[in-house]
Amino acid sequence: MTDVVTLAVPCRRDEPALGRTLAAAAASCRRAGIARVEMLVCLNGAGGDRPRDDACQFAADARAPFAEIDVDVDGTPLPSPGDAALAIRVLATRRAGKPVAWNVLRRAARGAMAIFLDADVSFGDDAFGLLLDTLARTPDAVLASAKTTCAPRPGPFEAIMAAPYGVDFPNLSAQLYAARVAELPATMPDDLIEPERWLELVVGRERVVRVPAARVTVRLPGTLADFFRQRIRIEMGKVQLARCYPGLDARGARQPRGRAALASLATPEVARLAAYLALRSAAHAIAWWRWRQGETADVWRQAATTKQWDAGR
Repeated sequence: MTDVVTLAVPCRRDEPALGRTLAAAAASCRRAGIARVEMLVCLNGAGGDRPRDDACQFAADARAPFAEIDVDVDGTPLPSPGDAALAIRVLATRRAGKPVAWNVLRRAARGAMAIFLDADVSFGDDAFGLLLDTLARTPDAVLASAKTTCAPRPGPFEAIMAAPYGVDFPNLSAQLYAARVAELPATMPDDLIEPERWLELVVGRERVVRVPAARVTVRLPGTLADFFRQRIRIEMGKVQLARCYPGLDARGARQPRGRAALASLATPEVARLAAYLALRSAAHAIAWWRWRQGETADVWRQAATTKQWDAGR
C-alpha cells in the first residue's frame, strides 16, 4: 500500500469542530497531489458523538467510504478494501489519552507515510506537501516536523501567552508531523503525558527534520484557568520523562540558550516572555507537587478556549 498516505487524527469525544480540520486536511492533500488518502480518526475517552457525526458528515459530503470500528471490542481494524481515493474510518475507544489514540492509529495505518495532526489546529494548503516532500528528499529521516505558530486573540493576556512562540525551539511539533510508519516505535507507553516529546527523543535528533515553511497554528489559552490546565500537563510531562526515562533527554536537539533567545525579541516581547516564564514556573511547581502526590488522573482536562476558532470568540 505504498501509494496510500494515512492521515492520523487523535480526537477527544468532546472536540467541537473536527469537521473543520478534516476539510482543511482534504484541501492540503489535494494541493500535495496525494492520489489515495485514508483518514483515520481515533475518538478516545468519554463524551458525546459530535466528532463522530462530523466525520460521518464529512465523508457524506466528500462521497467517500465511511466506517466506524469499536477498537475495544473488535481489536485492530483490518485494512479498508477497494481503491477509493479517499476513505474515512473512525476508530473508537473508551480509553482516554493521546498516547492511547496514537497507538490505535499507528496499528491501523496502511500507508508507508503518515501525517499525524491534532483535531483542533489550523494549517495551510501546502503543509502536507512540504512535509512529505521533505521526507522523500531525506531518506534517513523518520519524522518531518511542522513549525507550530499561534493565533492570539486581541488583548494583553493572550499577548503574554504568545510570547514563547517568538523563540525558535527545535522540538518536534506536537500538532503536525509526517512519519515513515515502518520506522516508528511499534507502540508508545499508554501513560505518557507528553507523547510527542517521548517520540522525538526515542527516534533521536539525527532522524528528525524540521520544515519551518510548513506552519501549523494553534489557539492559545484565553483564560488563566485554561493556561494552568494546559501548562500543568506539559510540565508534568517533563517531570515524567525526567523521572521515568532518565538520560533520554540527551537524544533531543539542543535547546536555545536564554541569552540567545532574548536577543531575538523586541523589548515588549521580552517583558511578555518574562511574565509568561513566571506563570510557567508556577505551573511547573504545581505539576511537580501533583506528580509526587500521584495526582495524574485529570491531566487530560480540556482547555476549552484553545478549541475556539470562531470569529470574536
